[in-house]
Amino acid sequence: MAKCQAVSPGRKFDQVIRGATAIFLRDGFAGASVDDIAAEAQVSKATLYSYFPDKTAMFQEAMRAEAARLEDGFALDIDTDLSPDQALPLIIAAIAAWMADPARINFLRLHLAEAGRCGTPPGGGRDRLVRIIQDAVQPHLDRWARSGQLAIEDTGLATRQLVALSLSGIVDGLLFDPRSRMAKADTDVVARSAAQLFLRAFMPASPPERRRRAGGQ
Repeated sequence: MAKCQAVSPGRKFDQVIRGATAIFLRDGFAGASVDDIAAEAQVSKATLYSYFPDKTAMFQEAMRAEAARLEDGFALDIDTDLSPDQALPLIIAAIAAWMADPARINFLRLHLAEAGRCGTPPGGGRDRLVRIIQDAVQPHLDRWARSGQLAIEDTGLATRQLVALSLSGIVDGLLFDPRSRMAKADTDVVARSAAQLFLRAFMPASPPERRRRAGGQ
């Protein structure tokens, strides 16, 4: 596991980070050259090395900055009056659309390819983005659980399951196959199917069903 070294920010630091990020996302770590990064950032190689001791430190800082940029902007503008069966397809489609943005897919693909570099855990990039989604989704499940519209004992666990369900049908295909594309109509179909699956697991049982589960007649 590579050890991170100190970074020395300076006047052109942000300019260098933007250039390094663009090249790493385009060429990967191994394919990125310091010459190309310097050209993209419009600085000299001496300037690069005045900020970073080596390419690994440059990569780590570029990925940190890109992760922070990509974390912004996820919001669920869902009417709180909607029932779970109305709202869940909208929530799942919103999750998939946000994560399937090409910039996020490129970042996740590179992060996965370079897992472990400079101490970065394999799921670190994806996990940070998923936590943002979970924080936005869980209040809706909390509300439906409190009102009895969904039978959820652990909304934290149910939130993680819902987000995983949302990503598995759409984002994972994009992540592992750069050539794959999914039309909005197809996304909507996947979102409705995932919502129906989630609802079957957590819809409150009818009185006869509750008696059957309890062993009654």
